[in-house]
Amino acid sequence: MYEVFNVGKTLLLDGQPMSLVTPAGVEGWIDQGIKYSYRYDQVRDPLDGQMKYRCIYEKDRADVPFVLVNSPSSGDGRVILFDQKPDQPPVIRQLR
Repeated sequence: MYEVFNVGKTLLLDGQPMSLVTPAGVEGWIDQGIKYSYRYDQVRDPLDGQMKYRCIYEKDRADVPFVLVNSPSSGDGRVILFDQKPDQPPVIRQLR
């Protein structure tokens, strides 16, 4: 899980074309009025082997979806995983 490959201008995450976005990046979309949607998919956590949820964003005019990751400058840069599927969108400011 979480094998990242750069194929030209496309990033493959687990074999699927995706881009990465940090909570600050999503906040930037909100500040700029960029429309987006989100969904969760279930993946196996490579650290503990448990099934967890990751948040996938789709932004207007973007060709590939974005997966929510921690900022490499203030965290580990890994995909943010949730133990349970949240009922509401992730509150970006609370993730920091």
